[in-house]
Amino acid sequence: METVAYLNAGGRRLTPAMVTAQVRTEMLPMSGAGQKEIMSALRRARRGLGLTCQLAELLIFLVSWTAPDDWHEDGLPLCTARNLDIQEQFDLGRTRVKELLRALAEGGWIIHRDSPNGHRFARRLRGTGPVISGFGIDLSPLSRRYDEIRQMADAVQERRREGRRLHSGIMSLARRIYALCETATEAGLSADFLQPYARQARELTQLRGEDRDPAILGPIHEKLEALIEDAERRLSLSLSVENDPMGPPGRPDYTTTNPEHSAKATVNGVGSADRCIKATRSRPSVSHDPSSSPLNGFKAGPTFLLLVAPELREFCATSKPSEAEIVSAAHFMCHTLGISDHAWRQACSVLGTYETAVAIAVITAHRNAGKIRSAGGYLRAMISRHAEGTLALDRSLYGLADVIKSQGKVWH
Repeated sequence: METVAYLNAGGRRLTPAMVTAQVRTEMLPMSGAGQKEIMSALRRARRGLGLTCQLAELLIFLVSWTAPDDWHEDGLPLCTARNLDIQEQFDLGRTRVKELLRALAEGGWIIHRDSPNGHRFARRLRGTGPVISGFGIDLSPLSRRYDEIRQMADAVQERRREGRRLHSGIMSLARRIYALCETATEAGLSADFLQPYARQARELTQLRGEDRDPAILGPIHEKLEALIEDAERRLSLSLSVENDPMGPPGRPDYTTTNPEHSAKATVNGVGSADRCIKATRSRPSVSHDPSSSPLNGFKAGPTFLLLVAPELREFCATSKPSEAEIVSAAHFMCHTLGISDHAWRQACSVLGTYETAVAIAVITAHRNAGKIRSAGGYLRAMISRHAEGTLALDRSLYGLADVIKSQGKVWH
């Protein structure tokens, strides 16, 4: 089917698409958006509007030929740049420039106002004021469609933000699966017990590449979440569960493993998971009271912990979180550090819920300083030392407090 073209006053061939787009855009009122606002929105919304980089840059170039006063609600943003000016600016041929201008006109982004002789010029009020008449490339559709452009720019920005969140979230979920595999190994389970989950996690993580498209990353994120749920369920069925009556009833149940198969989790050769399990059973085998606070009176409030581990702020809903919010944030931080839920529950039972959050903040600070290789092993060593009465968490806190003070920060 052949496309019917019409000739306007200047001899330009107008396609039906150009006429339809012109009628549609002229029905919309001018928005009054400024020249710089339109140029910024165009750059941000380019992909969402279906404009190629070349088309978007051409539009912005045409807008730059207008004056700010031309974009008022009663103004006429008329570009008088010649095709030759466009050719020199973008190093393009004459035919290619015509193709680009036709695409913009058919897309409803510009309107050709051609003079009988084909020249482009504008008459301004008192020579330098707003355009009162003329011929050239009418850019008023950009003002008339500004709300559409701005909304698309916001949508593109939100999609990018969601893509970045999913991109980093996929890695965090994969680390959780690796932590579950580590827990299974520490519990003495077969090496093949959760390894298929780790293999699938690696394969899914590789699929994300450098892409930030939520349409691609979303399904990968959902598959990893389902994988974690299945792995945690399978692991919980394989581990023996024992409720520890020690401590207040609000603390989570203490989950232990078979001590005959527990592997040692050491940090610098000190501490082991099996001694921690034996020491924290309902029949205590040591004289030290594990329920005593490992903080030894150090006041580690939420504000102080946010200075120690700024990463916790990402998981807090308010700028001044309560202790309960800090505990929740520390639990989420475990996933980033690669600490298993099993180790978190064990630490809450032995150290205390808030005290465990403090320990996570200390571990985060030490990891940032490059002093820790295995966050999960370090936490289990803390549990073991506290059960033996040798944990000095307050010393670490005093050391971190000195570092914060040296930076001129105050938390009181």
